[in-house]
Amino acid sequence: MAVFSRNHREYLDDAATTDPSTPIVFRAQKRWTTVELEIGRRGVLPIYLSAVGAAGQVEYEAELCNVLLDPIAGSPEADEWLARVLPSTASEGLWDPPARTLYEMRACRRLKEPFPLTRLVKLSDGKPISADYGYSYVVVRAIDDLE
Repeated sequence: MAVFSRNHREYLDDAATTDPSTPIVFRAQKRWTTVELEIGRRGVLPIYLSAVGAAGQVEYEAELCNVLLDPIAGSPEADEWLARVLPSTASEGLWDPPARTLYEMRACRRLKEPFPLTRLVKLSDGKPISADYGYSYVVVRAIDDLE
């Protein structure tokens, strides 16, 4: 099992040049409920990432370590998570409307050989992701499980 998501290229490039052992927190407007459950069961999951506007290619890979649902602005827990965002996103806070998920990843790297989104298969229905998939995230089979 793995996760696919999109983010801005600038932030993904920043994450890919960060020490691989350093956890980085990103925000999402959707609740990653299934991901939270699976991390609780399985631990760290692979996450495949595509830059917003990229032409149907997975260009980055990382380790998805943890998820916080419904963070509350100003709470000690949310503040602790937001202390691990990239400097380039630090001023964003929890947005307005607020993020519904904070997700922590590490070891982000740009793939030497990007691959098509259509190679990822959704766990929900066993069908490949469409080349123009635009939603926040989807749970997929890990690449190792497809080979």
